[in-house]
Amino acid sequence: MVWTGDGRPSKLDAQFAAGADVYITETQPELCAISSGVQGVPPFLGRYTLDTHHTPGYAAGYVASRANPRLFMTTHMPFDPYINAETVAEVRQHWKGPFHFGAPDGIVVNVTKDDIWVREGVLPDYPNSRAPQFDFDDGQLVVPHPPTNRAAIQEPFVRDQEINPDEYYPDGYHPQLLPEWPVGSDLVVPMEMMPDAMRQSMGAAWRQQQAYKKQHLDALAAPDA
Repeated sequence: MVWTGDGRPSKLDAQFAAGADVYITETQPELCAISSGVQGVPPFLGRYTLDTHHTPGYAAGYVASRANPRLFMTTHMPFDPYINAETVAEVRQHWKGPFHFGAPDGIVVNVTKDDIWVREGVLPDYPNSRAPQFDFDDGQLVVPHPPTNRAAIQEPFVRDQEINPDEYYPDGYHPQLLPEWPVGSDLVVPMEMMPDAMRQSMGAAWRQQQAYKKQHLDALAAPDA
């Protein structure tokens, strides 16, 4: 079994997974704009994260086609009805062999010399997932500039193994990639420019703090009983 961690599609994956019984990779589908609306986060964050730290669905299938395992699986991925069909479609652009989601959590894979079969483990139905939380005291969203970048912390040899996106994106489709932070400092967005769903999801903790502060100040200002 070969199991990759987070990372861009790499020639090393295809090399070391070649002929494996089970090859498992993390993946993210090309639905950054739609997912941003569902999750309530800025689309550029999804695009930047995908293009610096993850393997697109097209690339996952492409690497699998080069490794040719007995069973190919994807995991560490969004797993929702609105997105699963797109993930399969992207994988199937290049990989035509046996494929199964390594999701939801608890998927069990049984392997013998003759057969491979997959079943689900028993886990709670509802995981705890929450959008990143920000402080809106200044009336704006401030996304801090990353303290470092991929080039500074990654071995050049590893980065040199990254597969050219032109090799796995299908004809007629090539997203505008975001491999670098889009500005030279913190990214600042005024609250009035943010979609309502984003304000609601990313400001939940902030609103709770504001409500607590108001309650506390009201109690201090109230006349003694």
